[in-house]
Amino acid sequence: MRFSMEPYLPALIICVILFIAVFLPWLSVDVGSGFGIYTENGTKDWGPLTLAMSIIAAGIAFIGVPKIRSLGTILAGILAIAGVAIYWAHLQGAGIGYGIIIALIASLGLIAAGYLEYRKLEQPGKPDQPIQSPPPAPPPPQQ
Repeated sequence: MRFSMEPYLPALIICVILFIAVFLPWLSVDVGSGFGIYTENGTKDWGPLTLAMSIIAAGIAFIGVPKIRSLGTILAGILAIAGVAIYWAHLQGAGIGYGIIIALIASLGLIAAGYLEYRKLEQPGKPDQPIQSPPPAPPPPQQ
């Protein structure tokens, strides 16, 4: 496996967004009586799985082999969604924060970025280019 100094930029940008989203409010509860709103970020329960996948996927973006990079990005996105989904399932009636929504969208974005790169690898050529026929043969010499 070789590492490239030029990362796969779409996946790297999504990883940064996912990393930031883990530290935004994932749940919010109005405690009432003038005490305000209690919020919690994604560093508890299953949120650290999403945090770990954002860091791992950022490293995967630097892998130089496109097929491994795309499949690794897809796997990291699936595991990040699992962390978000399990955290969301454990909310038990608490209000969801905007951070969990951003993390869910970014996790889906990781899967999409990996899939699009993988799909690009599977296409041997660009389909929108016309097929060029060889030039016509010169006319036979006349005697």
